[in-house]
Order: sequence, then structure tokens, then C-alpha cells
Amino acid sequence: MRKDRYGFGIVGCGVISPVHAEAIRSLPNADLKMVCDLDEGKAMALAGRFGCDWTTEYPTLLERGDVDVVNVLTWSGTHADIGIDVARAGKHVIVTKPIDVKVEKIDALIRVCRRHGVKLGATHQFRSYTIYRDLKDAIDSGHFGQLILGNAFVKWWRDQAYYDSASWRGTWEYDGGCLMNQAIHYLDLLTWMMGPADRVAGFMDARYHEMEAEDMAAACVHFDSGAMGVIQATTSAFQGLPARLEIHGERGNAIVEGDRLVYCDAAGGCLGPVAEGGETAAADARAGLDSAVPAHAEQIADVITAIEEDREPRINGAEARKAVELTLAIYRAAQTGEQISLPLVPLL
Repeated sequence: MRKDRYGFGIVGCGVISPVHAEAIRSLPNADLKMVCDLDEGKAMALAGRFGCDWTTEYPTLLERGDVDVVNVLTWSGTHADIGIDVARAGKHVIVTKPIDVKVEKIDALIRVCRRHGVKLGATHQFRSYTIYRDLKDAIDSGHFGQLILGNAFVKWWRDQAYYDSASWRGTWEYDGGCLMNQAIHYLDLLTWMMGPADRVAGFMDARYHEMEAEDMAAACVHFDSGAMGVIQATTSAFQGLPARLEIHGERGNAIVEGDRLVYCDAAGGCLGPVAEGGETAAADARAGLDSAVPAHAEQIADVITAIEEDREPRINGAEARKAVELTLAIYRAAQTGEQISLPLVPLL
């Protein structure tokens, strides 16, 4: 049913929550009604900044009749459980990355949302950045011909204090390591552009931080199309480097680094001007922050349109599931020393 305005709630007032709140505020038909966090100070601060109510118990938010959509921004391993409660309350669900850390829980969330007739969307905001959308359009238009290689490199830095700052960070149950947390956006971009993977081999270790999950990982990926790829991720690279995505086809090559096109040579035409060197990682980070709010707003607006048109959001549960399943396959390959076939669990 179409409404003039849709009420939103946010569960989880951590680092990404102001981006979601600002994105909601930027939409002409959306209002942020209430935010929730176990930490009263965080909930009060976000509510004060955006002029809405707050609570420390999300069932209170779910009882609100003026809340139509709930953005779940909590620890990754709690996303599906909270999303299921949201759906059972008759609210539409938007989940930040990753949609959860276990495919079985993601599938349960998808089923409950279907059963209760609510929409399930996820935010993988990089898909809405101009450079990645243009690259995807060029691939789909055949500018690169048949794809040969697709690579993703996420070589970032986190100190031990980052993992010590919260009990859930770097744990298998609630977070995962550099693949599931930091690199998940780039695994999402890779599968979005290259298509599904059918098998992987990989390595991982927690070598430089005290944590359960991995702080370094490397994998080889074979895609359904016959293309191949390499994934490297770490939170231990000195000072950190800009993330890098490479697409290579029989008729073209493109390299995006720090969300900027740094190389393009395609028979079907270049994507646009190649960025000049000399920009710092800090400049790249600022540019990404500037893009984050409109990118989130676009994807949140798509969920509203999906409600009105009674269709699936463009990034629905099944779409967001793909990067998680690929990550879990790499984990299993690293743990067993074997090649792992996908899908791990067929989506019903």
C-alpha cells in the first residue's frame, strides 16, 4: 500500500548508523521515528542528532505503529535473528552488510519475510557508486567481451585496540574476520560483475592480532562462466592501502582503486576519465564518505518503491546472500585444505 510518508526505525547505533539516518532524512517520503541501542548513550546521541525517539529495547521500537521499515545495523551475527523479529512484527526489513554470517540464518530470514509479506532489502552501497555501476553496465553491454579474470584486493589496517573495543569483533559467531567484515563489499562487487562462483580454494590465518577469526586470507575462485579470480584480504597491511577491484576480459581491462578508475582500456570504449596519481588514501576515504549517504539513500528508496510496487528490492535477501556464501566457502576451503564447491546450501 502506497503511503505519503514511511516511518523508519534503526536498531544499532554504531559507526554506520548516522549514514543510514542521514540517508533516511534525505528522502522526501521517509521519517526516522525511533532508534535503538543497548548502549543508552549511543541511542540518545543518535536520537538527539536526528530529532527522533530512542530506546534500549528493540521490541519497544517494533511496537510502534508509526514505524513501517526497520534498518538493522547491529553485530553481523545478530542481523537475521533481529530481522526475523522485525518481520514477525509486520515491518519491512533493511539489513546492513553482511546480511548475516551464516547462510542458514539468512535463509530463515528470507522465509519469514516471505511468510509475513514484508520486503527484505540489504545495503551494499558500493553498487550505487557511479564507477561501479558504470563498470557493471559496461560488462553487461559487452564492452569487455567474455570475462577472463576478476580480482579483489582489500589490504587494510586495524590495530589490536579495534578488536579489543567490543567483545563481538573478530569472533566467528558474530563477526568473522577480514573477509566477512572488511572485504565483504568487494566480494559482493565481484560476484555482481563476474557472476556466481562454482568452486574456491583458500588460505587464512590470524597471525597479527589476537582474535578468533582471520586477519589475513587469500583465495582462488572459479566462476560458473569459466572465468577465474583472486581474492586477498587483510587488516594487517602497514597503514592500509586503497581497496582494488580488477576486471579483465577478452576485449578490455579496468582497474578501480580507492573507488576511482585508475586504468581502463576497452575495445567498446573507456568508462570515463582515469584518475590522476598523487591522491592519498585519506582523500579516497573522504570521497567514499561523501558517496555513502546518497548511495544508501538510493538503496533505501528502492525498498520503499518495492513496497509500493509489490516487487523484490534490487538488493534483496537472495542477492545479499551471495557474498556471504562465497566468504563461507573460502573459510571452509582454508579449514579443510580442499577445493569447495558452491552453492554450499541451495536457496529454497
